Amino acid sequence: MNPKAERLATLVKELRSSQSQYKFAKLLGVSRPSVTFWELGQAWPDTQNLQKLADLKGWNLSDLQAYLVEGELPSGEPVYRLESILGAIRNLPSEAVAEVASVAVKTLAKRSVSA
Repeated sequence: MNPKAERLATLVKELRSSQSQYKFAKLLGVSRPSVTFWELGQAWPDTQNLQKLADLKGWNLSDLQAYLVEGELPSGEPVYRLESILGAIRNLPSEAVAEVASVAVKTLAKRSVSA
């Protein structure tokens, strides 16, 4: 496997964490075999799916591409831009969006109580 494919495989496995390939694929809106092929270095995601992976990592697409091609990690903390967050949420299944909304409401409630 070439270094670029190895970095992609490592990144996908890291982002997937303990989720099954099926659940991770559903989160991204791709097939399970796509995730398998990315992890094995047998296929490459299109730009839209690279953007989804970048969003999950908290990177922009340029940061992800630099990491994949050159192995350079972005400097500093991840930048979670509103567009990236909303883009990632739009790609989630309905159940996950409901969970995000629930956590957001609980977080806001805690902040208002402590303020």
